[in-house]
Amino acid sequence: MRTSRFWRAVVLSSTAVACGKGSDPFSGFTAAEVQQIKSLSPLPTVPADPTNRYGDNAAAAALGQRFFFEKAYSGPLGPSGVSGGLGTLGQVGRVSCASCHMSQSWFIDTRSNPNNVSSGANGFQSRNTPSLVNNMFYTWFNHNGGRDTQWIAGTSVEGASSTNGTRLTLAHRVFDAYRTEYDATFTPRLDPALDPNAPDAARFPPSGRPKARPSDPDGPWERMTPADQLVVNTILANFGKATEAYERLLVSRNAPFDHFVAGDATAITDGAKRGAKLFVGKAGCIACHSGPAFTDNRFHNLGVPQVGPNVPPVDEGRFAALPGLSTNPFSGAGRFSDDPVAGQAKLSGLTQNPADTGSFRTAGLRNIAQTAPFMHTGAFATLADVVEFYDRGGDSSGFVGTKDSLMVPLGLTSSEKSDLVAFLEALTGDPIPNRLVQDTSAP
Repeated sequence: MRTSRFWRAVVLSSTAVACGKGSDPFSGFTAAEVQQIKSLSPLPTVPADPTNRYGDNAAAAALGQRFFFEKAYSGPLGPSGVSGGLGTLGQVGRVSCASCHMSQSWFIDTRSNPNNVSSGANGFQSRNTPSLVNNMFYTWFNHNGGRDTQWIAGTSVEGASSTNGTRLTLAHRVFDAYRTEYDATFTPRLDPALDPNAPDAARFPPSGRPKARPSDPDGPWERMTPADQLVVNTILANFGKATEAYERLLVSRNAPFDHFVAGDATAITDGAKRGAKLFVGKAGCIACHSGPAFTDNRFHNLGVPQVGPNVPPVDEGRFAALPGLSTNPFSGAGRFSDDPVAGQAKLSGLTQNPADTGSFRTAGLRNIAQTAPFMHTGAFATLADVVEFYDRGGDSSGFVGTKDSLMVPLGLTSSEKSDLVAFLEALTGDPIPNRLVQDTSAP
């Protein structure tokens, strides 16, 4: 009896191995399906950014984390900031990057209510807040690709729908709270005249930013010398570069799907496996959601209506973004770039094409189950809603431009839709380490 039980245990153990990590995870898949699925994993190293020489500097990343949570430079709150729970009307110092990219929520906005688009200090943003996790695998940044580098985002401190600050306020805050770390990381060092007690402190007014229109009267910024304006703009650029260095660490790997591709047949459910076949087959998702980051880094008009609370009635997407790319002084081709030649090579040849009207960047799908609501308008609350949208081939009205020819009805059954959702849920990787989600800003 004892011997019989022993051999039965051996047989059961061997069977478990045969059905688990030791078995073929791609049993039932065609060779073409296997090739396509394997092209989606693993996630590679973060691409280099030649325009930011501090991008992989540990000290810059640590300082960038502090900057990411910094609020003191932000400007007065308007009604949207009050309704968004940021404080009371007119309060200052209440908004940071983390106010919309919330570190405990996969760096999306779960604060605004509703959170289809975010409420900033003094206005609503025009699009849903994208997650910053694995964001560095994009080629173009923001839903419309209106930023050619990620560090340019850190220079947008003056937008009313974000922090509503000024670059001079920011420069003084960096000097007051982060001078030691900044001077140890960046050159040139901070100008001593940023000290309000310096004999020449009047060179740097306490607040100010470039006027919005040439016809507007000059303000404190215009009355500064070009040399002193350059000092402040350099601080602003380095603020962005440090923030990017931090965001380059926000990478999530090791999703169940990755373990499946690596050979663990039990890493995902049978439904998720069927969903994977649909993803590369009948549903055709891989046509745009390709590569390990699940994005072709291109722009498509999906037929998403411009509807929802605070969503603008018209959004031209990529078409409207292109002029600003070539004129932004903080672009990868500008004077603050650490490789303007590489930056210019990226921007060269870009022209407005009417075909780009209403087009938005293909979203990466890793951790997608954690980042609802979905689409640039925040239109869909669940992944099931998204699958239904694609199954009907997008909508036929409520958006500008021409819908992409790839957006056609799919004819999925209810069980196939559930399988696709199961596959998408299997793309959630490791959470961001706790040390990187902590508020390290100065008191």
